Amino acid sequence: MYPRLTSITIRGYRPFRELVAPLGPLEVLVGANGTGKSSLFEFLRFLRDSVEKDIPPEIVEGNVGIQLFHQPGPQRLGWALQLAGEGETTSYEGELMGPVGSARMIDERAVVLSAKPEVLLERGEKNASVWDEPYDPEEQLIFRPWFPRPNQLALNIATGPHYPRLYLLREHIRSWRFYGAFALAKEKMRQLAFIEQEPVLREDGGNLSSVLHYLLTEQRPAFDELQQHLRSIIPGFRGLSVKARGGPGQVMAFWQEEGVDEDLSLADLSDGTLHLLCWITLCVHPHPPDLICIDEPDQGVHPRTLPLLAGLFQKAADRTQILLATHASYFLLQFDLAQIAVLRKEGGEVRFYKPGNSAALAETLADFGPEEIEALHRSDELEQLA
Repeated sequence: MYPRLTSITIRGYRPFRELVAPLGPLEVLVGANGTGKSSLFEFLRFLRDSVEKDIPPEIVEGNVGIQLFHQPGPQRLGWALQLAGEGETTSYEGELMGPVGSARMIDERAVVLSAKPEVLLERGEKNASVWDEPYDPEEQLIFRPWFPRPNQLALNIATGPHYPRLYLLREHIRSWRFYGAFALAKEKMRQLAFIEQEPVLREDGGNLSSVLHYLLTEQRPAFDELQQHLRSIIPGFRGLSVKARGGPGQVMAFWQEEGVDEDLSLADLSDGTLHLLCWITLCVHPHPPDLICIDEPDQGVHPRTLPLLAGLFQKAADRTQILLATHASYFLLQFDLAQIAVLRKEGGEVRFYKPGNSAALAETLADFGPEEIEALHRSDELEQLA
């Protein structure tokens, strides 16, 4: 089983006084504006960034002037993750104290949960304690002190062969990727790209031609599947190719279409078509990131493509974990009720609900059919019944 985030608790961050969110392989997040869908992705991105570089003065990179700490409340934020994989469950917790500009870590802990829990990392305000894992199973764990900087996660420096489980935890979080229809840099996607070794789509989509080249040359079944999906939803589409163009090591993807004699480059395609290419490429990639978060993947694409797109995300969730955020009622209808999660603001804080657990909602759907989900979402009743 691939490593998977089974739950996250976020304390003291923006709308979250204490958000507790159990997560499955695929979660489709809905909720009114301001209920924290983007904030949830933003916090997960903060953790991803913090395991590979120092925490910046503004804490969340680029968020200068934004109120990060939940109000009312102390200027501190914390988290608790549970991750399942490789036959064991790991807990990773941390707490950071403000204010913005001089934030510091005051607590961090990683534990393998079992009948006899194994502490891998424990940190106070001044130092951290880690345990070497010996090559010989009969040898004892060796205690070693670490001295991470106040604005640095101890997990950030978990490298080397003596810390294999901490290293795997760090690499798992480092692999998380965050996308959004409005975050894709279409002008970069329409330019030449350098060939990369086993590339994954960048968060701005700028290396799309490089990823397509990798699929074409080294993962042909995935490339053929991509073309098959495009033929099923885009009238007149004939095929894709990737050719060397520009300087050494540069490539560009080309599009063949019925009624057009010459190949079209990515520069000729509409924004919506580029969105579709990105999402399908992510779904068919044989080595996806361990967690993929996409904000409003339905934006800019034709409604007829949404059932296929939903099916692709469901299939990809067999190999990775996917969190989607949407406001599109018809897109929501394409998913099982068990895959839907609601973020709802109550008394100034946001809570996480699974509407599939609601007896009232189950009774409503039994009376009117599963298609009623679309009408309930448009009227905000879904959030109230959750």
